Amino acid sequence: MGLTGAGFVGTLMVVALAAVTACVWLLPRYSGAGRAQVAARTGLLAGGQAVLLLALLVLINSGMQFYSSWRDLFGMNTGTVRVSDQRPGPVPVAAPSVKPSRDALTRRLPAADGRLDTLRVRGARSGISARVYVYVPPRYASDRQRRFPAVLLLDSPRDAIVRRRVPALAAAEIAAGRLRPMLIVIAPVGAGCVDAPGRAQGETFFGQDLLATVGAAYRVSGAASGWSVAGVQGPAAYCAALLAMRHSDRFGSAVFTAAALTPPAGDLYGGSRTIRDEYDPRWRLRHRPPPPISVGVVGDDGFAAGVRPPMRADPLPPAAWQSPPTVLRWLGAHLASGSTS
Repeated sequence: MGLTGAGFVGTLMVVALAAVTACVWLLPRYSGAGRAQVAARTGLLAGGQAVLLLALLVLINSGMQFYSSWRDLFGMNTGTVRVSDQRPGPVPVAAPSVKPSRDALTRRLPAADGRLDTLRVRGARSGISARVYVYVPPRYASDRQRRFPAVLLLDSPRDAIVRRRVPALAAAEIAAGRLRPMLIVIAPVGAGCVDAPGRAQGETFFGQDLLATVGAAYRVSGAASGWSVAGVQGPAAYCAALLAMRHSDRFGSAVFTAAALTPPAGDLYGGSRTIRDEYDPRWRLRHRPPPPISVGVVGDDGFAAGVRPPMRADPLPPAAWQSPPTVLRWLGAHLASGSTS
């Protein structure tokens, strides 16, 4: 039973309700002043509160995707470090097709605005499992011969869907003709995007497993020019920059915040300064051949000035993410329109 699955969450909610009910029903029976009665009351209250707190934490995790699986929770995702740059090649194809499903978040989007699906990605290469959300524009259903461009948005799904309203705003922009029809894959950063020794293989998950799963479930572009990656802030912004710079054969463009480009701290690099440098976007900008990508740099602090052809950079205002349509239009302008199957 999955950590974020509806079955586990629902079962735990029922158990929590039963525990609270039992506590309320049994407390009057132990209202005496004796040691046994006091111990019983303490046990009932502590047990009921513990179960209730556990249920609340699981419910929050289900929505925010802090831990996407039991392996992620207990730190059991292992693997090896791969530090060499990825060479151009086709986006890998997932073996079994994964069927999209619906949940409470997906039902927030009106049918006229398109479709919002949830998709369980089980990383065959990375060992990471995560739930992502996919916005599908209305035209997807009618234009069945076309492969659509796509954006990988690294963000909390609840924040992106509820607070920033990205799917609803994208639907409005598409309907107004200001944005070409595209799919938006909303994925939590989770364990990050570094292939750390003995830990989660985040780079492999985002650079291979996720794209393969989405490609098996939807008619999306298989070319780098048809994929963008965007990160709102913090680790998500860092990952967007890193993925585009290290995987230009997968992503042709990216939007990220300049202030978030410092590699994550901790023993993620096996004690190797060389490996850490390879995961540093600013170091790569100075010491590696520039990748053929376009980047939108939010709150540019001089990063764009260091960009050399064929890489291209556009500074974006610091408040760009407070107006998601601004970012969506930039992404749309740097995506290929798609192709016919």
